Amino acid sequence: MEEIRLTRENRVITLQKALDVLRGGGLVVYPTETSYGLGCDFYNKKAIEKIYKVKEREAGKPLSVIVPDFVYATSLVDFSDAARRLAMENWPGPLTLVLPFKYSDWQGHSDKYLALRVSNHPLAGDLSINFGNPIVATSANISQKGDSYDPYFIVDQFKQQKLKPDLLINVGELPKKLPSTIIKVDGDDVEILRQGGLEIKI
Repeated sequence: MEEIRLTRENRVITLQKALDVLRGGGLVVYPTETSYGLGCDFYNKKAIEKIYKVKEREAGKPLSVIVPDFVYATSLVDFSDAARRLAMENWPGPLTLVLPFKYSDWQGHSDKYLALRVSNHPLAGDLSINFGNPIVATSANISQKGDSYDPYFIVDQFKQQKLKPDLLINVGELPKKLPSTIIKVDGDDVEILRQGGLEIKI
């Protein structure tokens, strides 16, 4: 696993390196507004399969994605009035919406919903905007190991793995924050699946 320590001076080079890895079907560990995420091209089936293997994640368990903005999100999922209001009030930010996926039969997707958010972390946002495709945003850990805030913990966790992420963007230890709040919206039905750091009452 290659590691790049992000600085002001190498930001553009680091972003380009991460984009090259994503476009090549690789996996990137990157900082988000909550913890470090593990990402790949959501449209690359082999990269998705690698995510499951690297994380030792149960096959078929849904993966969330980050997208550049609300307009892009509308190309993937259906927004009811309730979902639109939540997105407008809380995006970009740590709110993951689980919404009806327009292409749920595509590429063996596990159910009819897609979990997505618009990140307000500068690097994650730039990655999403410049990549053009949805980027998987799952926690950078082996399943059930807890969220990752320390890059050294990430390196240690994956060092024994046969398959590893291809690139780690190291921005130092992140402040320990609760994960994103997850809300499922289908028409007028609104359900909080996980109450994270963003407090939302419905």
